[in-house]
Amino acid sequence: MKYISKIIISLFVVFIVSCGQKSQSVFLEKDGCLYEVADQVSFYYPKDFEIDQNNDNKEILQFVKDQEILNYKTLKDDTDNKVEDMPKLYAGQLEEDGAQDVYYLSTKLDSGIECYEFTGLYTATGLKFKHMIYFTAEAEYIYIYQAPQDIYDENISIISQYLNSLTVHHEISSFLD
Repeated sequence: MKYISKIIISLFVVFIVSCGQKSQSVFLEKDGCLYEVADQVSFYYPKDFEIDQNNDNKEILQFVKDQEILNYKTLKDDTDNKVEDMPKLYAGQLEEDGAQDVYYLSTKLDSGIECYEFTGLYTATGLKFKHMIYFTAEAEYIYIYQAPQDIYDENISIISQYLNSLTVHHEISSFLD
């Protein structure tokens, strides 16, 4: 009898804890803000993040909330590297920049574009990251989330929905000039 009551109490505790967890699903139009970069790129970011007006690098859009950071940037690619080689080269660059446990995989975003998802950890700062990158022969379209490991682990399922909103509408070289 004691054994059965322990099981029932355990199940009840699990049920109560699971009811108190954050919703794992967001409605981008309601819970987020649409940001458009000219008519080239758009994405959503959470409403409780603010655009960082103190960001000195004008090529990077930065959205912050406490210790969490979302970045967007477009990097012109004037190399002769093949698009299929870019993920491996990018992972190597992350490792050169101090990232560890760098992994990447190909994924299809909500917009239908095929891009790459990179994850890892900067051990020097303790920041865990996830990059969504769309590679073309002319540019890299990069949407990044990074936060301290405990905050990252708590929020990544929700933030991933925003990262997956990255949309590259069309490629125009004049945008990058």
